[in-house]
Amino acid sequence: MQSEIGRNFNGFFCQCQDNNLLLWYNIGMFDLIVITAANAAQARGYRAQTKDRNDTIVVADPGGRRVGSLGATVNVLRKIAKAKCRARTVLICHSGGDSRRTPGYAALGKAFIPLRDGRPMFTHIVEAMERLALPKSGGVLVVSGDVLPTFAADDVSFSSPGVTGVAYAGPASEARRHGVYVTAGRPAGGGALPVADFLQKPDVSTGTHLIDTGVMFIDAKTARKMASLPIRGDIYEEFPKMLLEGYAPFNVNIVPECDFFHVGSTREIVEKLGSDGTYSDAAHCELEMDGDNVATNIPPGMYGRLHLKKGECITCIPVRGGKWREIRYNIDDNFKTDGLWEKHGMAELIRGTDYTRLLGIRAGETARVTAPVRIDLAGGWSDTPPICQDNGGAVLNAAVTLDGERPIEVTVSPRKDKFVKIVSKDLGKRRLVKSADELADHSDPHDWCALVKSALAVTGFRFGERGLNITICANLPKGSGMGTSSILGAATIAAILRDTDRDRIGELALQLEREMCTGGGWQDQFGGITPGVKLLTSKPGEIQSISVKAVDAKWLGSILRERGLLYFTGQKRMARNILRKVLSFYAENPHNFASILVDSLKRGAKAAAAAIERHDFDALADALNGYWRDKKLLDNGSTNERVENIIERIRPWTSAVSLMGAGGGGFMLVLAKSAKAAAAIRGELTARPPSMYSRFYDFQIDCEGLKLELS
Repeated sequence: MQSEIGRNFNGFFCQCQDNNLLLWYNIGMFDLIVITAANAAQARGYRAQTKDRNDTIVVADPGGRRVGSLGATVNVLRKIAKAKCRARTVLICHSGGDSRRTPGYAALGKAFIPLRDGRPMFTHIVEAMERLALPKSGGVLVVSGDVLPTFAADDVSFSSPGVTGVAYAGPASEARRHGVYVTAGRPAGGGALPVADFLQKPDVSTGTHLIDTGVMFIDAKTARKMASLPIRGDIYEEFPKMLLEGYAPFNVNIVPECDFFHVGSTREIVEKLGSDGTYSDAAHCELEMDGDNVATNIPPGMYGRLHLKKGECITCIPVRGGKWREIRYNIDDNFKTDGLWEKHGMAELIRGTDYTRLLGIRAGETARVTAPVRIDLAGGWSDTPPICQDNGGAVLNAAVTLDGERPIEVTVSPRKDKFVKIVSKDLGKRRLVKSADELADHSDPHDWCALVKSALAVTGFRFGERGLNITICANLPKGSGMGTSSILGAATIAAILRDTDRDRIGELALQLEREMCTGGGWQDQFGGITPGVKLLTSKPGEIQSISVKAVDAKWLGSILRERGLLYFTGQKRMARNILRKVLSFYAENPHNFASILVDSLKRGAKAAAAAIERHDFDALADALNGYWRDKKLLDNGSTNERVENIIERIRPWTSAVSLMGAGGGGFMLVLAKSAKAAAAIRGELTARPPSMYSRFYDFQIDCEGLKLELS
C-alpha cells in the first residue's frame, strides 16, 4: 500500500492505492475503517460494496489465504504504519469468512446481509461502534463482521492502558459457545476490571459467566507494538494468551445488558429476517414459496414465475460471459461440512463474480406495492378500539378493484442523499423533507404528507440514515368510505419494509392511525391487504389478533356482476368526525343501547357470511339492510338528505342498500332485485345524477390482495 497526504478534509485526507483501486478516507468518528478479507477475490467484492464510503478501505490477507483474525489485524497495522497514515482511531471489522452456512450471500459476504431496513449488517456495526466514547489518544477497535452487539455506550470505558474487551453476564449455555472472561480485583472508581484468565468455549453447565462480545479496543501504544508481530493467529484465542503472559495490560468492561444479532445459517435468515416462513431479497421474479424458502439475487428475466417447494432455496451468481449461475440448495444444507461448497464450485464462482451486474440488480431497487380497496358488507364499527377490545369484533368485507384497476399504489426507491421526497400522484403534490423535526410532525390529518410520515415512524425509519423517494396514489375519490387511507397506509408500510406479512402490516397500520390521531379499526387494512371475501373476527383484549375466514367469493362475485351496483354519491366526508361521535355514544351506552347495537353488528356479519355460503340472496340482502340500519342508529350522521334522496329514488328496484364505511357520503353499495332492476337504477341515476361528481364504478372482487413487486 502506498500513501500520499493530500489536501485537508476535516483534519486530513489520505489517498491510498491498494490493488490498483483508488480509495479515500477521512476523519469522522473513526479516522479509518478497515474491512478485512480472506483473499483478493473476496476483497474485490467488498470494495464493490463499499465504493461509496469515503471512510472505508478493504485489506486482503496476504498470500491469498486466511491468516486468522490476529494475523489480519497485524497485517492492517503494518500497512497503516508503512503508509505513514496519520489515522489515530481505527475500526477493524474482520470479515474473512466464506459465508458457507449462508450460501445465499456467499458472493456478498455475511457482513453485507441486509437487515430489515435494507441496509447491510456492516453499516449497523459501524453505527453501533460510533456511539462508543474512545480515547482522544487514539487506538484500534476490533469487531467481527457477522455479529451486531448492542449495549449501552455509557456502560463502557476504554481509558485503561493496553487492551480492553467488553463482556456481559450470561448463562452457561451461551458461555459454552463463546469466549469467557475471568476477572481479578476491583476497579478504582469504576471502569474496566483486570482480566485474570480468558477461556475459549469452556465446558460449564451451571452458573453465570462473563461472555465475550467480540469488541476489543487496543490502545495506540499496544497497536504500534503489534505491528511487529508475525502475521498469523486468532485475536480471540492466541492474543488473550499473549496478553495474560504480560504482552500488554488486559482489562474488560462488564455491561449489564447486551443483545446480539447474528445470522449464522440459512434457517436463521428466515427466522430473523423473513416473514411467513420465507425470505426473498433482490429476487426479480414472481415467487410461489411453500415455506422454509430463501431466494436471493435472481436477475430480471431469468424466471417468469418460480415455485419453491418446502425447504427449497435458490441464489444466482453472475459469471463471465453475461451469464448467471443458479445455485439450488436446501434450507438446512451446510456448505461448510457437507461438501456442497466444493460440489458447486463456490470458490471458483466467487472468484469470477461480476459484481457490477450483481450489485446492479440490488442497487436502486424499487419496491412497488398495489392493493385493492374494500367494500364492507356487515359488522363495521365492531372492529374499532375500544369496542373490539371490550367485545371482540366481526366484520364481513371484500377486496375489490374499481374500473378494472387496483386503486392503491405505492413505490419506494432509494435516494443518494439522506432526504425523503414524498409525491402524491392523485393530489399532484410533492415535498422534500430535509429534517428529522419535519418528518416527526405527522399528527395533522389535513397534512397530505402525514400518512407517509406516520408510516416511516411506525416502521422505525430514522432520518439521516438513508434517503427515500416515496410516491403514493389512491385513484378514487377522497372520503369514499372504501378504507382508502388505511389501505394506503398499509401499502406504504409494506413498500418501506419490502414485506407482505399481513399480521405485521395490519398491526403497524393500526399504529399508523394512532400516530395520525385519526383512530379507526382493523377491518380496512385487512380488507385491502387480504384477497377475496372474508369474515374477519377478533376476541376481546387489548391486543387484537385477527382471524381470517374465506367466504365463497365465486357466488358473491356472480351476484354482484348481475345485480350489484357501486355508486359514488358525490358527497365526501371525513370518517374521523363520525368516529368521535360513535365512540362517545359507545362510552355513554344509554340504556345499554350501544352494547345491543354492537352485538347486532357482529351477529349481522356472521349472518351475512352464512347467507353467502348457502347462496341465499334474500338473507344477504336482509343482513346488508340490517347493517345500514344499525349504522344509522349508532350515529344519525351516517346518512344525510342527499343520500336519503338517492335511496328514495331507486327504492322500487332495490333489495338492499348501504353506504360504505362510516357513511355520511362516499360510495353506496346497492343490491338490485334483478338484473333488469339494476339496469333501471343505473339509468335513473345516470340520467339525473345528484351532483357533478356522482357516478357508477365497475367493480370486481380482487383475488390477490396486497401485492409487492421489486425491480
